[in-house]
Amino acid sequence: MPVIRWADLMQFLPALLKGARYTIVLTFVIMAISIVAAIFVALARMSRFRLLRLPMIAYVEFIRGTPGLMQLYYIFYVFPFFGLTLPAIAAGIIGMSINYTAYLSEVYRAGITSVPKTQMEAAESLGMSYWQAMRLVILPQAARVVLPPTVNYLLGLFKDTSLLSVITIQELMFTGILLGATTYKYLTIFTEVAVLYFIICYPWALLATWVERRMKAVPEPVHLKKSKPLGWSSGPLAPA
Repeated sequence: MPVIRWADLMQFLPALLKGARYTIVLTFVIMAISIVAAIFVALARMSRFRLLRLPMIAYVEFIRGTPGLMQLYYIFYVFPFFGLTLPAIAAGIIGMSINYTAYLSEVYRAGITSVPKTQMEAAESLGMSYWQAMRLVILPQAARVVLPPTVNYLLGLFKDTSLLSVITIQELMFTGILLGATTYKYLTIFTEVAVLYFIICYPWALLATWVERRMKAVPEPVHLKKSKPLGWSSGPLAPA
């Protein structure tokens, strides 16, 4: 019967910690790109210009309607047939950012539409342009709605980076796969991988819960009480 030995845990720990650090860096890079891009996609989806709105609708619906794993495979393995060969790290960041941008854009669109239209009308009556009103009036109010799910998506992204192992990016999961393939001590290695994921994810889960409770504890402005935010989508990369 296989057993977990302390000496083996210590032997594999440095390599796994290196993979964990890589995973954390990837998570924050992808999330930063996705947040910025999602705001613009959300605004484009709400635009009155069809040439701007319709392509964004098609993009979001296509990404939400196809598996994230397939998207990664397509970018890394299919694009080279069309003359576009990307390094694994670039393909991974682009693929995950495209996926999370689509889902976060729906969260942000819901947050923006939860702010009453009278807020925009009031801002325009004060002489603000559309973008000034968005930046100074609408988005700060929408942030109260979108912050809790954004923290949850960050937690989900950290775990979803394990999918990058399929395109040979040496994050935490792929590091465990390599160690297992060379030592055959799968019980020890993947138990240690699971523990590391939990140690990193659990504080984020507590933070997400705290943020959600904090947002609920903040007194709701009178002008927001009658608004009904749109429902949020299920998490990205969920099995179809």
